[in-house]
Amino acid sequence: MPSISSSPTSSVSGPTNSTTSSSHRGTATNGQERETIACGRAITTSDGTRVAVCRVKPSKRSLIPPPNFGVVEEGLYRSSQPTEANFPLLDKLALRTVIWLAPEEANEPFRDYVKDRNITLHHLAADEFAASYDPLSEETVLQALDLILDPTNAPILVCCGQGRHRTGTVIGCLRKLQHWALTATLEEYRRYAGPKVRVGNEQFIEQFDVDLIVVPPPPASPDPGSTTA
Repeated sequence: MPSISSSPTSSVSGPTNSTTSSSHRGTATNGQERETIACGRAITTSDGTRVAVCRVKPSKRSLIPPPNFGVVEEGLYRSSQPTEANFPLLDKLALRTVIWLAPEEANEPFRDYVKDRNITLHHLAADEFAASYDPLSEETVLQALDLILDPTNAPILVCCGQGRHRTGTVIGCLRKLQHWALTATLEEYRRYAGPKVRVGNEQFIEQFDVDLIVVPPPPASPDPGSTTA
């Protein structure tokens, strides 16, 4: 369970994004592993940028993190929606719980992955009429924090489509509960959101009432005077 007394210098990492070589064929190093990269035709994005379309074939032992992956606290992680390339890394995390915050269902490969490994998937904010840019409700954030604060759910992955706004809102409210300074909390949100910062999410975090959260008491310590059979 995340420590309520955590400070901004605790186990916090910036977003992790996979990168590929721009060469036609080559290899990229991920830790001590190597992946084969094959790049074909280029496409033009909506902003006019030309991007090569590359296919990465990871080695069997490659550990590739999802975009915007980060360690929030020990036993608590965040990311965008993982793909099959990320599953070996998720195996290393030994997840017990996934909190999915997008309005739509997670994709089928990810749903199959959590089912095959007996990971509990909580689909919060489910709404077939909601758009991906709609903000989270207070009720959804409270549900997510209740799950995060329950130590029986750890290790936990909190994720949404891009791992930016919905995930960032929940983690921002957790930081407020941990008594982080607002400037540090918003800096973490912006680091993951990149150029797509949403002022509404920042206002939600700033105005979030932490008194609505019931923090479970720590496990009782055994009585030193007691004896066991």
